[in-house]
Amino acid sequence: MKTPSWEPSPGALVAWLNANRQARPVDLWTIVLLGGTVLRYSGGDVPITVDGTTWALGPGIQRGTRTQTIGTSVDTLSLTVLADASVLVGAVPILQALAKGLLTGATVTLERAFLDATATCQGTVPDFYGRVGACKVGRSSATLEVRSHSELLDVMIPTELYQPGCRNTVFDAACGLAAAAHTVAGVTAAAGDATRRTITSTSAAVVAKATAWADLGVLTFSSGLNTGVSRTVRSHVLATGTATVAAVFPFPLAIGAGDAFSLRAGCDKTKALCTTKFANLVHFRGEPFVPAPETIT
Repeated sequence: MKTPSWEPSPGALVAWLNANRQARPVDLWTIVLLGGTVLRYSGGDVPITVDGTTWALGPGIQRGTRTQTIGTSVDTLSLTVLADASVLVGAVPILQALAKGLLTGATVTLERAFLDATATCQGTVPDFYGRVGACKVGRSSATLEVRSHSELLDVMIPTELYQPGCRNTVFDAACGLAAAAHTVAGVTAAAGDATRRTITSTSAAVVAKATAWADLGVLTFSSGLNTGVSRTVRSHVLATGTATVAAVFPFPLAIGAGDAFSLRAGCDKTKALCTTKFANLVHFRGEPFVPAPETIT
């Protein structure tokens, strides 16, 4: 038996299962979106509370084929989600959220809860953990594939690369900078355009930043239809007291006037920007003087 993820005391679940052959197993689904929003759904016909945390009734989630192997192969679990417009992710119906990509990259945890005759949970056991991959949405259902995190091992690159640009990811442990110190908050000055990529803002903290400060940074909404959704910034321009920020890819839903957001500084991984913008040259991990490739003709 797998090690329980929760039980009243060490060994309690195994002892209870040995003494009670009429246990009722129920699936517990925990979905964490990239923006940090946590969705918890019970696979039973009633909400399930375990150690103070409740898995509510939500969409019908049916498990399909599952592949699990020993080793570093990528395990997969296929799911069918059945729901109507009353099941929401924030303010958006869940099937619409799936179609718009709001759940792309979200982590999914499947646990099995064991209930007694009074529907009291006696313990939970982890069953599957992975990230949302391919998704196909229909009128009343969606099918999606959850892939284990071992798929991240498929990246075929060496540990270290010699290159002009910095090998750090800005604000990671090697970079050493704090993301919060380089993030500002604001609200949109008007509704977004039809592309759902561009916003304008006159918020004091946002217009205090110079043009290009947020280029290659991150724009994240904290209110409105796109709450919790982030996009990489393509361009950031300040003109006549108004900041215009354009994302690389469109947001899934319409941007409204007054939607709150956070804007994080970007980095182009060059020595010059690391020095002038962040004063962080001591942590720069690039080789800016590597000769450019040359071809003899």
